[in-house]
Amino acid sequence: MLNKFLENYNKLSFEKEEELNTIFFVMFYGGEKELKSKLNELKKQLKTDEEIFEILKIETNFSFWVKVSEIMVLNNISALIETKSKLQESRDELLSLITDHEGLKKMLTIQKPFAEYYLKTLFGIDLEDKTREESKILLKKIIYVTKETIAVEFKCNKRTLTKWLEFYFGDRFVRKDRKITIDEYIEIFEAFFLSDEKLHLNNDLNKYLKRLQKGVTFNKSDLALLCDSDLKTQRENLKKIAIFSCLNKYPYSICKDLASRMGYELEF
Repeated sequence: MLNKFLENYNKLSFEKEEELNTIFFVMFYGGEKELKSKLNELKKQLKTDEEIFEILKIETNFSFWVKVSEIMVLNNISALIETKSKLQESRDELLSLITDHEGLKKMLTIQKPFAEYYLKTLFGIDLEDKTREESKILLKKIIYVTKETIAVEFKCNKRTLTKWLEFYFGDRFVRKDRKITIDEYIEIFEAFFLSDEKLHLNNDLNKYLKRLQKGVTFNKSDLALLCDSDLKTQRENLKKIAIFSCLNKYPYSICKDLASRMGYELEF
C-alpha cells in the first residue's frame, strides 16, 4: 500500500523531489508570494540559509513529522496494529517535538491539497473536480494488495496462502493476476487473524498485539505445543480434518479451530 508511494517517490528525479518540497512550503505559508515574503523577511534579518531552514523546521514541526514518519510504516494491518502501540509509547517524546502549535493546525488544513498534488506528481492521477465515485475508481489504480504482500505479512509462501484463500473464499481469488482491493484485503485479514470477531483497533489493540507476538502463522508442532500435546495425539485427533491433512502451516483462525477440536481454547 504505502510502500507503492515510497517506491514511486524514490524514483523521482532530484528536481522533482525538490519541487515537491517547495510545494509543501508554498502551501504551508499560503502561496508563492507569501513564501517569498517570509524568506525575504528572514534574509533582511541577516539570517544564513542554515538559520532560515532551522526557522522553517521549527514553524512546520519538522522533527515531529520525521519522528511520526519513522513510527508510521503502514504496509499492512499488522504494522498498523504495532504502530498504534508505538505511538502510545512515544506520546511524551512526540509532544516534546511539537515546536509550533499553530503550525500543527496549519498542517491539517493543507493535508488534502498536498495529498492531491502528491498523487498527481507520483502517479499522474488528478482528482481535481472529480466526484467521490470517480476519485474512488482512479485510486483503485494504486491502492491494492497482491497475494505476494499478504503471504509476506503472514510469513508463508504463496502456495500456502492460495490454499488458505481457497479454504475461506472458494475460487474467488484463484486468478493469478488478481489484484486485491483494500476492502477485500481487510476481509482476508479478518478471516486469517480473527476468530468470530470484527477488526476493532481501538477496543482490542492489546489483544491483537499479544496475538502478533505469539505469531501470525503456526505449524503442526506449534499447535501441539499450544495444546500441551504431542504430534502423534494431534494426528490421531485431527487426521480426518481436511485442512489439517493438506496443510503444514495455518493462520491464527484455523489454528484456533484445530485447537478447539483438540479440546483446548487458545488464550490469545
